[in-house]
Amino acid sequence: MDDIDLGAGVFSQGERLLLRTIRLMALGNACYGQQCHFELACGCSGEEAYRTLSVFVEQLRLNGQRRIVLSAPPARTVTDDERAILAAFAAAQHDDYRELDARLADLTHTQPPASLGGAVCLVAQVFAMQGLVISAEVPVRVAA
Repeated sequence: MDDIDLGAGVFSQGERLLLRTIRLMALGNACYGQQCHFELACGCSGEEAYRTLSVFVEQLRLNGQRRIVLSAPPARTVTDDERAILAAFAAAQHDDYRELDARLADLTHTQPPASLGGAVCLVAQVFAMQGLVISAEVPVRVAA
C-alpha cells in the first residue's frame, strides 16, 4: 500500500501514512484498503487510532474558521497546512503541548477545542509506540 511515494528518503513511513490517511478521510470516501493498512501499522490500537484520526478530521471540519488546503491523495507535494498538521503530530509525540496548541490554533484560526488536541495526542502516541516517527521538520518538496 506504500506505492504512493511522497519522497523516498525524505518522509518517514509514519508521515506518509498519516498524510495519505488524512487526505482520504477529508474527501469523505471510505478507503478500506487504506484503513486496513493504517490499522495494521498501528498494531493492537489500530482501530482506535483510526477512529480517533477521523475525529481529528471532523473536528477540523467543524471548528475551523478557514478552509484547510490538502493535496490530492496520490500527490507528491505537501501543502503548508499539511506541514502544519505534521508539525502538530510531531509536537504531540515530543510532549510539546504549547507548540501543539499553536499549530492547531493556526489551522483553525481560533482557540482549538480540547478534543482536537486530545485526538492528535492519542494518534501520535500510538504512532510513537509502533516506531512511526513524525518529524517536526518536514521539508518543502517542489512539484515536478
